Amino acid sequence: MGSDLRNWIGFFLLGSINNLPYVIVTSAANTIADSFDQRNNVGVVFFANVALSVIVKSVNGFLLLKVSYGLRIVANAILMLIGLFGVAFAFDFWFAIVCIVFVGASAAFGENVALGYLRLFPSKFVNAWSSGTGMAGVLGSTIYIIFGCAVGAGGDNTAKLKNLTKYAFLLTSPVVVVYLLAYFWIIQIPPESESLTKDDSDIQKEKQRLLDNEDGELDEISESVEPVEESALKRILRCFKLVSWVSLNLAAVYMFEYVAQGSAAKVRPKSEYNKGCPELYASLSLCYQAGVFVSRSSVQLFKIKRIEILSVLQLINMIVWLIDVHTKFIPVYLLPAYMIYVGLLGGASYVNIFYLLLNDDKYPTNDRELCINIAALFITVGIVSGTAVETLLFQTALKND
Repeated sequence: MGSDLRNWIGFFLLGSINNLPYVIVTSAANTIADSFDQRNNVGVVFFANVALSVIVKSVNGFLLLKVSYGLRIVANAILMLIGLFGVAFAFDFWFAIVCIVFVGASAAFGENVALGYLRLFPSKFVNAWSSGTGMAGVLGSTIYIIFGCAVGAGGDNTAKLKNLTKYAFLLTSPVVVVYLLAYFWIIQIPPESESLTKDDSDIQKEKQRLLDNEDGELDEISESVEPVEESALKRILRCFKLVSWVSLNLAAVYMFEYVAQGSAAKVRPKSEYNKGCPELYASLSLCYQAGVFVSRSSVQLFKIKRIEILSVLQLINMIVWLIDVHTKFIPVYLLPAYMIYVGLLGGASYVNIFYLLLNDDKYPTNDRELCINIAALFITVGIVSGTAVETLLFQTALKND
């Protein structure tokens, strides 16, 4: 097997498995809450899934960049297993919530570690990772639909729901072994990238930068030049400025698409939900994830540099979906195609932004991982903002729709 194909498969598996437990929690939030007779606390499930995202991403980006990727991958696998087994054997709702926090933390931490690791590889492999995360969405939504069809309609399903939740998470846990195999056995760092893991190249690069800036005037003393010391805070601020535009777009797209996706629960009369197989909301969730998967797999076919266009289009989508919550003017047969479009825009923004971060010379090689980690923080900012906007609107202006 060629090294390119081997690495593509490895990163695809990393992305799929890293995000799968997170997506299952998101897709099955109603099921988890119902299994403990906590239907009114579905929002708590969603919040728990992102509760520690900013913290773990910050810890990775600002404190752990000197720690080997292998150790961080193993730590993430442990987090993943704690979450999966905890939810499977949860004895009450709030214990399940604590374990869901571990699931969400694992997805967030693993994402930042993997995106940083990608700096050692040709930028085309971001397509493999992002395609894998898209596949996780499709798999998670499909599992939710299958379980929803198995349970069926009716009010006396608490025991059945608990068993389905238990076995869904137990049956997912073995994939953690594949996650570890993907990193330690399948993926191979290109020989030319080995030097990027060493710090001793920093001095030489700094010397060269000084020489270039002074048009050769420092030639005679080049060997004695020492790099200009830069504090950690100044480096973070400098990198933040470098990635501010793409980061804001990333946060905006996530906020807009999460509001649009959440609106799918109220764009039709209440009587049209919770019936049939697959159920309407679950079907629209699968359509969204299918769109995300396709577009996150697209960067090797075409690239989008004007990422702000995607943000504006997604803003329009959010507005249309919110209007439809109130007016319900979009026919039900058009909703699946429109939700696929929402997913296409969101996935395209994600993969193209991280392709730019990994490929554009604007981001210095030695700062690339920090830049990626800072930008990835804004994914959580967008998700939390979208959840907050959706909750606020659904509790106020759109409460009775």
